[in-house]
Amino acid sequence: MKNKRITESLLWAGASLCAVLAIVFSSMQGNMDSLRLADIVRPLVALGSLAVVLTLLLMAVCPPLGRVFPAAMYGFFSFYGIKELLPDFGYQHIVAYGAIVANPLVLYRILRGINRLRAAIYVSAASGAIALTTCAVTVPALFYDPPPVIDAGFLRESLAAVTRHRGQAAAFPDIIYVVPDRYANAATLRREFGMDNSAFYAALRTRGFLVAENARSNYPKTFQSLASTLNSGYLGNFTTSYGTESGDKRPIYEALENNVVQDRLRKLGYQFHNYGNWWEPTRINRWAPVNYQGHPLDSINNLSEFERTLMHKTPLLNVVRLFTDAEDKRECRRIKRKFRRLEEVGNGPQPIFVLAHMLVPHSPIVMDASGRCLDQPVIYARGQTTAWPDFKAAYIEYLKYFNAAVLRVIDQQIKLRGRSGRKLVFVIQADEGPFPKPMREALIDYDLSALTQRQISMKTGILNAILLPPEMAGDIAPPATPVNNWRIVFNALTGSKLQMLPHKVYIYPSEKNVYQFCDVTALLTEGQTPLGPCPD
Repeated sequence: MKNKRITESLLWAGASLCAVLAIVFSSMQGNMDSLRLADIVRPLVALGSLAVVLTLLLMAVCPPLGRVFPAAMYGFFSFYGIKELLPDFGYQHIVAYGAIVANPLVLYRILRGINRLRAAIYVSAASGAIALTTCAVTVPALFYDPPPVIDAGFLRESLAAVTRHRGQAAAFPDIIYVVPDRYANAATLRREFGMDNSAFYAALRTRGFLVAENARSNYPKTFQSLASTLNSGYLGNFTTSYGTESGDKRPIYEALENNVVQDRLRKLGYQFHNYGNWWEPTRINRWAPVNYQGHPLDSINNLSEFERTLMHKTPLLNVVRLFTDAEDKRECRRIKRKFRRLEEVGNGPQPIFVLAHMLVPHSPIVMDASGRCLDQPVIYARGQTTAWPDFKAAYIEYLKYFNAAVLRVIDQQIKLRGRSGRKLVFVIQADEGPFPKPMREALIDYDLSALTQRQISMKTGILNAILLPPEMAGDIAPPATPVNNWRIVFNALTGSKLQMLPHKVYIYPSEKNVYQFCDVTALLTEGQTPLGPCPD
């Protein structure tokens, strides 16, 4: 009898474990172009261990609950799916709650008439079959070819420059690299937003910055733009490796995390600080001993993007929100914390390299120009009530907040340098311009090649500004695109003579063709007629 009870308990624990496998791997559907194997390890281990332990515990103290626990898990993680299937009549949450409670109750009624051991065998076999099928469909897609080298010349020559200057870390300046997401260039601000930003550019120049106020991003979206900038090259080798029909962003994400710039600076003796946010590719960098996002300890944004996806499938967020602030208010305070940390970082015995990806003026817009947190975030997208003119006005306010905050950081850093004597390199470079109205309304189903010249100009227009110590600056022109930013910095740091690349601007047609690059440089600089479909 005792052996039968143990066998039954283990079978139910196995059914719960299979339920976790099915839940996790089915949640990957629709995310395969951005999920990596490492993203699912922690939720699998945590949920799998918890499911097995709870099932065994329930089988020991209350066997009926242990027998319905696998079904309860399926129901719990089906909450959002059930709610979305229901018509909008105001009580979807209540019906969804009822459904996830009814699911294990129905199973319990069915199992009451079956031999307990046989019921355990049936359910564990069914759960195992579901898990096996789900894994067979999704697991192969987790593996992909490693990314190609972006620029072999920069890879080779930067390593040679670093090798020549190893052991001189004490003399190197701190480097602070601030990336304001979707910060428009001067022409876009005047034409699309009616804003004159010249006072900010003048303030930067007064502090010694080289300012390209009408720079352009080399690529239209963050994942490609930062991968290109931080590897100092263009992404044509990705087209060769993956073709024009791929929407798989994971190779780009890998190239972004393992970028050449952070590798070379670490080899020079720099400590790498990654100040990320909720966007997974810059949230955590495994090469950085310091990763900081500014979230409070109980924020769900401390979880990975995939872990948040799993949580969103459950009613857990509704429960969490009963006891915590809205996450948009926390986003406002988080951004302020990051700016305060930037004011204080550095000036130590070891030089630092800080990569601070700031989701300002990226929407949702969570504060005004004075830094006052808004009661409701401002978003313009399909299904939202904010009017386009109101969104543009809020964008200007948010951009003004960034201007004031980053100038405070610069002034504080310059002030601290007078005490420490360590020099400073400061780069302010947007990764992409703001979304034109058609892209905001289309959400993810946009076609960049269908945009007009004016809209492409808006999407690729950015600010690019670099501060170098006077003795390192030399005769350098403000870079028109960021592809050469780190060639300029490495030449200044090491005295090397890395060659500058020609300035090019590329777009891609859709999220299903992220390596089908269209050169729009002439369209933007020479006013050519609209591009039309991207060539194969």
